[in-house]
Amino acid sequence: MYKRSLFTALLLGTSVMAAGVTYPVTIAHNNGSTTLPKKPLRVVALGPHALDLLLSLGVQPVGYGEASTFIKTPAFGSPIRDIKYLGSRVTSSPVNVGDRFNPSLEILLSLKPDLIVGENYASPVYAQLSRIAPTLLFKGTDRNEWQKTLPLLARALDREQAYSNVLKAYNKGVQDTRAQLSGAVRNKRVLVVWTGGGDDRNTFTISNSQDWTGGLLKDLGLNVIDGDKRDAVVSIEGLSAIDPDVVIVLASGTNTPTRAQADWNASPLTARLRASKAKQVYFFDYHLFRRLRGPIAAQLIERQLIKAIAK
Repeated sequence: MYKRSLFTALLLGTSVMAAGVTYPVTIAHNNGSTTLPKKPLRVVALGPHALDLLLSLGVQPVGYGEASTFIKTPAFGSPIRDIKYLGSRVTSSPVNVGDRFNPSLEILLSLKPDLIVGENYASPVYAQLSRIAPTLLFKGTDRNEWQKTLPLLARALDREQAYSNVLKAYNKGVQDTRAQLSGAVRNKRVLVVWTGGGDDRNTFTISNSQDWTGGLLKDLGLNVIDGDKRDAVVSIEGLSAIDPDVVIVLASGTNTPTRAQADWNASPLTARLRASKAKQVYFFDYHLFRRLRGPIAAQLIERQLIKAIAK
């Protein structure tokens, strides 16, 4: 009965208070199931999403793979000391193993990890990764998906109490932020888009309420507008047709919030939008709002939203 309750709770993403994990333990994930023969002590994080989850559980990685070539990192095999948004929480000087899609197998092997944690982006090399160490790959781009992943990861790492604490803190943060934002966004239609700037400065991709970003903002009380399909792309004229009350613009690629704001203000079409006239257009970093996708990212996003919107 206990095993059945435990399995059900993990699938639902609820907390399970156990005396401790007995190894070996088998964890289901995106690429099947993986058995861990012992408690992992040397863990590699492939991507900022995996790093967010591990740090939230109090686990410091021995290796780290970044998400994008747009982010400057030291040479493969060198320690990374400057990780965007999460660096202040990293104390282990993890080695750069490459990127989350196709990390260096040679460097991974040299680290002798007990566990590799990543996203389904690494699925094409899952077999090679699994020959180096037990590997867990999770999907994390959909709304509230980390709440399903984190209890599984916590069980793999024997960190179930930490997971319980993380979930309580997250729920409190959502409630508090929702209350602080309610006056500024109540009954307003909010459009969340991202743009790479440059030649693409007049092209915008819509983040809807079922992806991680739009889902978090919806949980925070924002009435997020969906496009006609997932990741729908619109022009400035398309923005005019939607004419939202509030716009959140995420600067992606080599773009920055400052440049995105300058491009927005330079266009006579965006100036005519209801949100522009009401001075309710806000500019943030895509990397924080869409790549980390975990409880730490949620906390950092909440702080930025409160500072920008709840004036």
